[in-house]
Amino acid sequence: MMILHTPAEAAAAAPAAVLAAGYFDGVHLGHQALLRTARAFAQERGAQAWVLTFDPHPLSVVAPARCPPRLTTLPQRLALLEEAGMDGCLVIPFTERFAALEPQAFATRVLGCWTAVPGRSCAVVSGPNWRFGHGHAGRLSDLYTLTGGAVSVREEPFVCRQGEPVSSSRIRKLILAGALGDAAQLLGRAYRIEERAAPAPSRGVGTQLGTPTANVLPAAAVMPPVGVYAVDVRRSEPGAAKGPWHRAVANYGFRPTFPDARPDRPVLEIHIPGHRGALYGAALEIAFLRRLRGERAFDTPEALGAQIRADVAQALNLP
Repeated sequence: MMILHTPAEAAAAAPAAVLAAGYFDGVHLGHQALLRTARAFAQERGAQAWVLTFDPHPLSVVAPARCPPRLTTLPQRLALLEEAGMDGCLVIPFTERFAALEPQAFATRVLGCWTAVPGRSCAVVSGPNWRFGHGHAGRLSDLYTLTGGAVSVREEPFVCRQGEPVSSSRIRKLILAGALGDAAQLLGRAYRIEERAAPAPSRGVGTQLGTPTANVLPAAAVMPPVGVYAVDVRRSEPGAAKGPWHRAVANYGFRPTFPDARPDRPVLEIHIPGHRGALYGAALEIAFLRRLRGERAFDTPEALGAQIRADVAQALNLP
């Protein structure tokens, strides 16, 4: 998937384009439906299917106090958009100056490289709640009027599950509550984070217990509650093919059995049964499958080791 940052570059690369517009945090079922519509619309028009998105999140610029924590980093979003079959992505840097554009100026600045050049064409597909321009004054249907009919538009309705629209905010709440199965139903996959393991073991307690771990201080903005989880893990080094998935158990918390080793913030300690070789410093992709239990202190390290082995058995028996 081609990734560009100015409309001029994108219009030159895709003279005929259908743009799926949105922030696409999580690339959930609703986003996926919109992307499918954009691809189908592009095929109808003999055009390329592109994404029109922004970075950083617009609210981080215009109303930082209301900006939600993100489910996906920009690299994760781009990877998921590519997996969805999009031909390209126009990632416009969102600045205070860009936020100040009135809807007409937005339409001219972003779409004019198509509408003002003979032989080029574009269309925009988005959801009912997409807005653009200063004060979120512009709606999708306004683009047709603001461009004198040069830009066709198509609105994709909300995808609903259990009677409510699928949304990033709904998924975020489910993950924060530990309802990972419900979140996966709305994402269309397990919730994943990408992190780098610590470069060296902090204590080697896992090894002493017979359950060596890769330890991560998560940078992800959205994490489930403290507890023990069944996860899938794979190597995810930038620029390299991703490795195979391995079923694992992860403790996310404060090591209450070892109060002298309590961290300042929660640590994710991942034990991959049967894994050989060190993972110190490795880039990892971690998919949260199910919360197995809460984190608690054990009377002895041996009791903790026995519980970890029981957790492993439970995790390995999950589909």
